[in-house]
Amino acid sequence: MYALILAAALAAAPQTAGQTTRDIVVGVCLPFADTGEASADNIALAGLSPRPGGDGPQDLQTSNGHHLVKLTVSGDAGEGTLRRVCEVQARSGGFAQARDAVAGPLQRAGFAPAPDEPEDWPVWTRDGLTATVHQNPGRATIVRVSYSILDDEAS
Repeated sequence: MYALILAAALAAAPQTAGQTTRDIVVGVCLPFADTGEASADNIALAGLSPRPGGDGPQDLQTSNGHHLVKLTVSGDAGEGTLRRVCEVQARSGGFAQARDAVAGPLQRAGFAPAPDEPEDWPVWTRDGLTATVHQNPGRATIVRVSYSILDDEAS
């Protein structure tokens, strides 16, 4: 499902910063947070490669350096502490463009907006998965998609 959404997104060119953010979130972050896997094909389709000087193959960036992506796994499923996080630093395009770019695809993928969240820090959830967008003044916009076994067990 994620690959179809990503392929449709890539069909329109040229890419804006918001489109790049959306492609990364849909093609890389959602599958990674959901399953712990991000396919090499989806990483390449999103225009990502290992970040020079980064922390290995889970530390990625776009060729222009405008988007930095970090994939992390911590905890253990058997111990009930598993957490997977895909964090995107969108260093161009701004908060509104990133938020608007991911809102529709997240909702089409079954995410529901969390009620009563501030407009400048929207949250969407689905079965243990959480997606957020926020920006601290003077900083890059951060899109974070995460899975927590604790949230999954609570739903």
